[in-house]
Amino acid sequence: MSSPLRIGIVGCGNISGIYFENLSKYKSTEVVACADIDIARAEAAAARYNVPLALPTVDLLKHPDIDLVLNLTIPNAHASVALAAVEAGKHVYNEKPLTISLEDGAQLVEKADSKGVRVGCAPDTFLGG
Repeated sequence: MSSPLRIGIVGCGNISGIYFENLSKYKSTEVVACADIDIARAEAAAARYNVPLALPTVDLLKHPDIDLVLNLTIPNAHASVALAAVEAGKHVYNEKPLTISLEDGAQLVEKADSKGVRVGCAPDTFLGG
């Protein structure tokens, strides 16, 4: 059996609950950290969903035990968080939209290609348990 995909969730607001719940149902995924602009909200999510680490976003993005960043921030922050994750060598899965501009989306895809990582985007119901 291969190791689970280690996930860091950025953004612990309303939509995050369904992701935390669904990801815990699969042996192939493990949420190892979460972050939010409000660290208390990240700490509360970590406690509620048994996530080992609640970190500032900058620390989550560079954490060596994270393979994929699940970006649940507000749409206006999707590009900056995703680009920073890709720059750190992480795969990225954004809640919709991928970015709010075509230029940012193209830059994200181009940067991911150059770093050898993947980016994706879709509503969580597509991957729901």
